[in-house]
Amino acid sequence: MKPTKALGRLLFFTSIIASPVNAIVGGSEASPDSAPFTVAVISSTFFGDTYICAGSLISPKTVLTTAGCVSGSSASSLKIRVGSLEHATGGKLNQVTKVIKHPNYNTNTQDGDFAVLHLTGPVTLYGWGKTDKLSDKNPRTLQQLQTTFISADDCNKLWSDINPVTLNMNCDAAPEKEQGSCSQDQGGPVVNESGELVGIIGYYNYCQPSSNGRPDVNNDPLSADDWIAQNTI
Repeated sequence: MKPTKALGRLLFFTSIIASPVNAIVGGSEASPDSAPFTVAVISSTFFGDTYICAGSLISPKTVLTTAGCVSGSSASSLKIRVGSLEHATGGKLNQVTKVIKHPNYNTNTQDGDFAVLHLTGPVTLYGWGKTDKLSDKNPRTLQQLQTTFISADDCNKLWSDINPVTLNMNCDAAPEKEQGSCSQDQGGPVVNESGELVGIIGYYNYCQPSSNGRPDVNNDPLSADDWIAQNTI
């Protein structure tokens, strides 16, 4: 089946990926009702607010993203924008009250790359990553791309020399070579045709010339389903 990426939101098994800023390369703008669970993770500092990655709203007060996205960030410095197709405007900003990283997160292999963020209050139910690897600007509107899952063996053959794919990951490939995830798409949802979250965008190929042509690698939420359930409020 094919998955869809909505960089910065939940997605499906003919997978679709979606993302807000340094967004999906070669994708298209998402419609308002295509990925309402996708959120933008915002870093708030003295200098202002900056979009850093995407996430998926898995309960009214819980967001699932990658540990790498929020590494080095305190809960007080993070906000979540929900209910908007744009990462910088609209919807509602919610303060993060707690950051919980998966205990097995490995910064070298990217295994266990999950983080749960708790919000101040319940929210009502997309990604924003670069649409061009050479661009300094991120799209303001959520992007999406339909991709196809590939086998773990085929994926590992293409990544083993750099970063072996573990049993806690899955891989998807875009129909065209110059399509796929890009900077700041991490944490976004990959969903199947049934609307089930089947991946959290991890590392990618097209934005890294040295790995051009390799499939995108996602974190498989089923590998951490018990931990995710225990930390969802």
